[in-house]
Amino acid sequence: MRRPILTVAMPTYNAEKYISDAIDSVLNQTFEDFELLIINDGSLDHTLEIISSYKDTRIRLIDLEKNKGIAHCRNLALQEARGEFIAWTDSDDLNEPTRFEKQIYFLQHNPGFGGCGTWLSRFKGSKTYYVTKAYRNPEKIKAALLFKPASIPNATAMLRLSEIRKYGLRYDESLQISEDYDFIFNCSRHLKFSNIQEVLYRYRDSDTSIMKPFEAQEEQTFNILKTVYKKALASLDIIATEKELRLHHDICSSRIFTQFSEYEACYYWLESLKLRNDSKRVYSNKVFNHIITEQFFFLSKKASSFGLKTLVFFIRKSLKNKWLINPRDYSKLAVRCALKYDKFEFKLT
Repeated sequence: MRRPILTVAMPTYNAEKYISDAIDSVLNQTFEDFELLIINDGSLDHTLEIISSYKDTRIRLIDLEKNKGIAHCRNLALQEARGEFIAWTDSDDLNEPTRFEKQIYFLQHNPGFGGCGTWLSRFKGSKTYYVTKAYRNPEKIKAALLFKPASIPNATAMLRLSEIRKYGLRYDESLQISEDYDFIFNCSRHLKFSNIQEVLYRYRDSDTSIMKPFEAQEEQTFNILKTVYKKALASLDIIATEKELRLHHDICSSRIFTQFSEYEACYYWLESLKLRNDSKRVYSNKVFNHIITEQFFFLSKKASSFGLKTLVFFIRKSLKNKWLINPRDYSKLAVRCALKYDKFEFKLT
């Protein structure tokens, strides 16, 4: 049997509400040489019947009798994929029609890269309310993964399977969430990544999202994520304490600071990471300082309820460290601080 160029992997569980839209967004791609590998993870609703109603020969179904979890399904897809490349897509999300064409073109014309992602938009109903704009530069992507998985949004990733198999890269099935962050971080130790600077994936904010049960459970989320943080910080030869891991989580999360001392403590942890990289040279100093500067701005937005005290601290520490302040970011923070803004949400557009 002739092997397709691309395997599109879609793990699914109880996705009857949106899976038709997700499947259609794959089948209607401008690039057509793919198999759609759907792994039904023991769904209890009508998901299986909906999948079975499709007659497109590019669809290959693996039906699991019992629910095994998302990480298990992703590993099964890595094992069963027949393509030269593999792309992920979730069963309630949408792919723009040219997504696969543009990612395949990039990887075929850049053989030194092991994978690429794209920008993604988050939507609910007919409203798009946020766009994740991930870096193009591979060094920035690698350094930013110390703080955030969105440096390569896993849902948008297309990977060169020969490289994944060469290094034995797999998803950690012990992680209930952030198995994707852990996987992409591990990949970044071996592979070079880039991101296409265009929204080619649409992430649906729905009740079926795997993250929904964890959104209001900060402590449970931290206890899972710290496994990944430990590994990320170890890349700088840091054996992080529980207190340091919590500081790192505070830096990475969108939780608003309730005390100015929390903001200060996170800044000093950022500064210590900069100093560690200055000595270890794990990442390019120029690139790492850029990432640290962006994280400091992110932190400061979460402290804007403290008013001008935050703005003065931000300016003073940025100047001390020679962290270049983007005038647009400075203006945004100045407005937030003037208003003592105490939220971290995104308005619908």
